[in-house]
Amino acid sequence: MKIAIIGAGIAGLSAAYFLQKNSGLEIDIYEKDTDIGGLAGTFPFENTYLEKYYHHIFTHDGYCMDLIRELGLTGQVIWKKTKTGYFSGGIRYPFTTPFDLLNFKPLPFLDRIRFGLSSIFISWYKNVGKLETITTEKFIVKVVGKQGWEKIWKPMLIGKFGDNYNKIPAVWIWERIVQRFRSRGSGGKDEVLGYMKGSFRLLYQGISDKILARGGKIHCNSNVQEIIIEKEYCTGVIVNGERKAYDAVICTPALPVLVDLCKTAPENYLEPLRKVNYDCTLVAVLVLEEPLGDIYWLNISDTEIPFAGVIEHTNFIPASEYNGKVVVYLTKYLSPNHELLAMDDAAVINKYYGELQKVYPQFDAKMVERYFVFRDRYAQPIWPMRYSEIKPAYKTPVQGLYVANTSQIYPNDRGMNFSIKLGKEVAEALITNS
Repeated sequence: MKIAIIGAGIAGLSAAYFLQKNSGLEIDIYEKDTDIGGLAGTFPFENTYLEKYYHHIFTHDGYCMDLIRELGLTGQVIWKKTKTGYFSGGIRYPFTTPFDLLNFKPLPFLDRIRFGLSSIFISWYKNVGKLETITTEKFIVKVVGKQGWEKIWKPMLIGKFGDNYNKIPAVWIWERIVQRFRSRGSGGKDEVLGYMKGSFRLLYQGISDKILARGGKIHCNSNVQEIIIEKEYCTGVIVNGERKAYDAVICTPALPVLVDLCKTAPENYLEPLRKVNYDCTLVAVLVLEEPLGDIYWLNISDTEIPFAGVIEHTNFIPASEYNGKVVVYLTKYLSPNHELLAMDDAAVINKYYGELQKVYPQFDAKMVERYFVFRDRYAQPIWPMRYSEIKPAYKTPVQGLYVANTSQIYPNDRGMNFSIKLGKEVAEALITNS
């Protein structure tokens, strides 16, 4: 059998890897960009690589760690405790330990206690099905109170989902809190995160090398224009204007891309998929001559500041790995019509400089040696209420067509671990139905 996989992100590469591992299928991967990796993609930096969109893994990321072990890369994983913070009312607060929470002045003292206990309550919560029927806002207000919502959770949800912050099913926040709770050490004091020496390019390049060694092919600069469907059978793809026949196709880009490619798929299959909207992401990477502070991940509560997080990567991986350069990510999820997306890179950076100085008063534009700006149109699915009722299965009603994308990670959050899970499970579904 010949299989086409659309997209060489982590899900697409993982699907190919597990198909080859468990069968003798002939595989072609088509990637529209010049390089593999997708949202986990990297760019050359100081004799190594950096992620375009910042990444780390958690200690409980089983799918990711299993694959890293299979590839013989376990020794390349770095595990470190990290510091988080919260910028509120013009002040940076440490926000890593229970003691930090007790000293978080924007919340009244009793609300701090309530907020601190909320993770334990949420981790014990069992009526998960109900959480698909209520919004994150309603659930969080009930658990942490109005002040905890307004001062902490609401700004973070706006940073994640933009104007849709109050429309997300509560099951998403439940799953996210449970996952983060597991990543902390005894007593919930320390969060341990993982990274790979030389960036996560080492991981997806390792997958790619294995695919190629097993006879698979990866075609970059290859734009798939249509998934060919004839009488509800998938018979191939049109790539760069050329018709290519395949026995099955796995499509990994976002749902709007899938819908656009499936020009002759049954309408009753496509119609529910159109209900899922996506936010964009805009990430600026600043290369500085000196550090801003000692916090790895600083959440921003002031929604007037155009970025929602300051991730000082070199407070996680030391600057010595990058010839002494300090690396800072400024991140924000945006609705497709947001004004920032219409600006060129220089305009975005100029706007960010003044705002960054509000967070770190010692910052000066002269500290910036260079910068990079990255955008992605389909970065974050906006799941509607009761999404599990319409969440697409891996196997579609079109014979030979399979789907594996971030919309199916729900209720989990996006990340490499669950993208590997998608790849593994869609491969299993295809083999089972072959």
